[in-house]
This record gives sequence, structure tokens and C-alpha cells, in this order.
Amino acid sequence: MPNDFLSASLGQNSLQDWLIALAIVAGSILVSRLLYLVSTKGIKKLIKKARGHLLHILVDMLEEPLALGLVILGFFYAQRRLHFGEAVDATFGKVIAFVAILDLTWAVARLLDSLVQEYLVPRVASSESKLDDQLLPIVRKVSGILIWIVGGVLAISDAGYNVGAIVAGLGIGGLAFAFAAQETIANLFGGVTIFVDAPFRMGDRIKVNGFDGWVREIGLRTSKLETLDGRRLTIPNSAFSKSVIENVSSEPATKVVETIGLALATEAAKVEEALAILRAIIEADPELEANSMAFFSDIAESALSLSLVLWITKGADLALVRSRVNLAVLRGFSKAGIELALPTRLNLSPGKGN
Repeated sequence: MPNDFLSASLGQNSLQDWLIALAIVAGSILVSRLLYLVSTKGIKKLIKKARGHLLHILVDMLEEPLALGLVILGFFYAQRRLHFGEAVDATFGKVIAFVAILDLTWAVARLLDSLVQEYLVPRVASSESKLDDQLLPIVRKVSGILIWIVGGVLAISDAGYNVGAIVAGLGIGGLAFAFAAQETIANLFGGVTIFVDAPFRMGDRIKVNGFDGWVREIGLRTSKLETLDGRRLTIPNSAFSKSVIENVSSEPATKVVETIGLALATEAAKVEEALAILRAIIEADPELEANSMAFFSDIAESALSLSLVLWITKGADLALVRSRVNLAVLRGFSKAGIELALPTRLNLSPGKGN
């Protein structure tokens, strides 16, 4: 009786074949879970204690794809146990091969990205050049995309599709897509221009299109700028190829020009004393370059104008330096009895007779 029951047909296969196939699938899933638990709880801890760093990365990145591979292998043997007709069996075989190739692609992409993160990123971070800091994230993204493209092409080809015809079709569709995505393509070329010409680097302060701030990220399509008030701007890379870019960080020092007005009644001796005070302030400030200067620039209608040209050293806080200099000017002039010009306002009121 049991033999008759197991030999009963269910579709084109006996019940025994169905049970064996299900047992193979269930067993592969169980073995996959056990392997994953053993790897997570045991193997990686032992490797970590033995200080096998590279081996730890290999196990950590490959354990999940390997677990999935065991399940795929279980489906493969289960499918070979059953028969649904030549066409259906061939289709099932192609689907399993397709998933297996994608699983292998996943394993390679994970392993490569982890090795780059572990070994290449620290070296790039410790190097003096900033160009590799900008290029590395893009190289990681592009390499990952290329791995998946190669894996996808191999999977599609193994499934029996004509990859050449698909690529040709994509070429025609890509041409139409290019017309529709001209702005995106312009941004991509703008990103390439930034890396080739290097008008600025990560961390540089730049001025572009009326915005002033520090470059925080350079991408293939857009770049991010942090303004002086702390706001983040996302700027399309095409804007950099069409606009004038002022790289503030590239200048050896920042030039600031201030005009100080003295009262018109100020005597020449007092003007000379005021200039001496300004020059002493310049010499005493460690964050002012030696080419900073003060001179008597103009005799205006309401004031005697003194020009103070400050070259503030690179990296100094502009606001603090200017505030410190202005306070020193006020103290010095007040102590010397030098009077600053006050703004003059003339109000005309119509008379009663008008």
C-alpha cells in the first residue's frame, strides 16, 4: 500500500519524486541557514581572534551569497528530479542558471567594494592629494555598476537571449534617450570637466553664480556647496562649465579695504599720527600680511579719508580679524584725541511763504 501511494502520479511525476524534490529544497534551505549561523557565530569570531583580517573580509562578504547559492543548488537538483516536459524543464534550467549568475555577481561586487573600503580608502585618506579623495567614490560606484552590467549580460546570454540584438536595440533607444536627457548628460560632462580641469577641490571656498561657500561634495551629476550661513546647496555640474568660478581658497591672503573718515578740521599732524597708529596696528597683528598698508586717500566734502588695506592670512577668521582691527583703531584714535567724521545730513523744509 505505501508503495502504491508513493508511486501515484501527480502531474507527470510520482508523489515520491515530488516529496524527494521538496526534501532537497527544504534541506538546502536548512543547510544554508546552518552555514550562515556557523559562519556568523563561530568562524568569523575564530578568524578575528587569530587576526586574519583578509580572511575575515572574505568570509563576511561571501557568507550570504554562498548561503543563497546553496539554496539555488537545492532547486537545481530538485528540478532535475522532476520532469514537466522538455520545454518547461529547459526554461526552469535557464531561470536557475540566471539566478546563479546574479548571485555570483552579487558576491564579486560585495567583495570588491569591501576590499576597496578596507585597504584603498585609508590610503587615499592619508595621502596629501585631494584629487583621489574626489575620484574614489565615483570609481567605486562605476566599478560596482560595471560588475553588475557584466553579470547581467552573462546571465541574459546564458538564458538564451541574443545580447547583440538587445545592445543594438538599446543603442537606438539610447539615442532617443540622449535627446531627452541632454541636461543630465551636460551635468555628467560638467563633472568630468571638474575632475580634469580641477578649478576647485573638496573643502575649497568658491564663489559661483552669486553663491559663496565651501565645496562639501563633488559628484558625477551635481556638487554640494555649504554657504557661509550653513545652508547646503546642490548645484548641477553644468553650471560650473558655464559660469565664472572664483576660488577664494586659492588666494594666498584675503584682501579687505576699509575707509576711515576723519573730521574735516583735523590738522595735518593729527592725520600723520592717525596713519602711524594704523600702521602700528597692522604690524602688531599676527594675522595680517606685511604688505598691508594705510594711507591718506582723499579729501572729501565731509571728511578726510584714510584707506586701510588689509591682507588677512589664509585660514584666518575674517570677521574676527576685522573686528579686532576696528576695535584697535577706535582705542588708538580715542587715546590720541583724533576725531572721526560724523555723517552730515541737511534737511530742507519749505518756508511759510512757499
